[in-house]
Amino acid sequence: MLQSDRRGFTMIETIMVLGLIGIVATIGGPKIAAALQRRTTASAVDQFALTHSLSRSTAIRYARVAQLHIDASNRRFWVDVDTSANGSGQRATIGYVRDMSTTGLSMTSTRALLCFDARGLPSTTGSCEPADAKVTFSDGAVADSIVTTALGKVLR
Repeated sequence: MLQSDRRGFTMIETIMVLGLIGIVATIGGPKIAAALQRRTTASAVDQFALTHSLSRSTAIRYARVAQLHIDASNRRFWVDVDTSANGSGQRATIGYVRDMSTTGLSMTSTRALLCFDARGLPSTTGSCEPADAKVTFSDGAVADSIVTTALGKVLR
């Protein structure tokens, strides 16, 4: 019996493995790309839902009207509230301004200013709009939206 001291793969084995990897990548690549595209819009919707929740909890915390600003043309949204001790109208941004323009998404909204009173309930005082809003995020091929009810509940 002869025993060979050679170790490793033959050229044919290497080419076959690389061919199989290429076939799997060709089949799975578009599905992975589509999943990542859907995740971008879903992430924007998640951020809006968190900001909506932040605006309600901020109103309760400060016992004042908190405003959720929705600037669809500039693709951003944020929360502000009067943080002064005597309620003099000194408004401060809570958290940070969520800017969706860097993600390449477009944004549309049926409302521009949602407000919540000291109990965390929707308010239409002053320039505040009704709480039933629909915000849509789209990258051209995939769109995802979030709807808020008149009572301020978030529906996905």
